[in-house]
Amino acid sequence: MRPDPGRPQRAGRPRGLTLLEVAMVLAVLAVLSTLAVPSVAARLQRGRLQFAAEALAGDLAEARFQAAQRGLTLHLQAQAGADWCWAVTTTPACPCGQAQPCQLQRVTAADHPGVRLVQAMAVRLEPDGSAVAVAQQPALFESAAGQRVAVALSPLGRARLCAPTGAWPTMPAC
Repeated sequence: MRPDPGRPQRAGRPRGLTLLEVAMVLAVLAVLSTLAVPSVAARLQRGRLQFAAEALAGDLAEARFQAAQRGLTLHLQAQAGADWCWAVTTTPACPCGQAQPCQLQRVTAADHPGVRLVQAMAVRLEPDGSAVAVAQQPALFESAAGQRVAVALSPLGRARLCAPTGAWPTMPAC
């Protein structure tokens, strides 16, 4: 049977979403995302901070190995501040602020954005594999959020990372 053209059609069930329903879903998503963004940002800052500290610990281990392999004393010089840096050098007085012939490796603040070196260290790496901290203080890195990681030298000359403000899931407290 054909529908009568003069008779109004019976309205069926509407399909799709109304503008109000879409707006509500978007509002809920916006609220949830604003709650998640600070957590993600803090995790990224902590990751950058830990990466910078691990890079210094790795450079210390590599320089210790190189000193033993080459049979000569090497030095790790670090400089704290806004334009922080560290360098593995062949002489104790070789600054890391700009590239020098006495440097074997150099790392600057530009290599680790969002991280500051607030306390520097100086280490002498002997040919027998030992490492002696010239300044008896650990290197201390800080994120923009104020999180801190220290790189300390063990009595055996190995670098270890620790968190001065309490343990992290991946790092013990100092």
